[in-house]
Amino acid sequence: MGLAGAERIVARTRTHAEDERRIYPLLAYQADPIRESVKWLGRKWTLLILRDMAFLKLTRFGQILRNNPGLTPRVLARRLRQMQEEGLVERLVADEKVAYRLTSRGEDAVFILLAFLRYGIRHHLPPQVARDAESKS
Repeated sequence: MGLAGAERIVARTRTHAEDERRIYPLLAYQADPIRESVKWLGRKWTLLILRDMAFLKLTRFGQILRNNPGLTPRVLARRLRQMQEEGLVERLVADEKVAYRLTSRGEDAVFILLAFLRYGIRHHLPPQVARDAESKS
């Protein structure tokens, strides 16, 4: 009996609990990409900042701040910095003026906003407003 046969015998003597702990190759869904995405995009204000940049074309700090009552300058600065670290936005400086724009990774996140928009129209608007909104899209 060669080495392969010995491995089969060892495999037969494992307990069910040991098999449960055995590491198998991770499939994409098992790596939990949803959890990782929520970790970054689920922070308070992040999706609203993305919304402002993607749909309203707001690029300046003050514009984004004014469009989000309750958002403080400190939190906005922190969130924009985190979004830069994640690669969602890039900071542009020209003539001492700072602007932000979505990166390709940030543009990918816009599809999530579109799903939220569709869900919100269907489930959180008065019925007539929802019908009007869906008929225009």
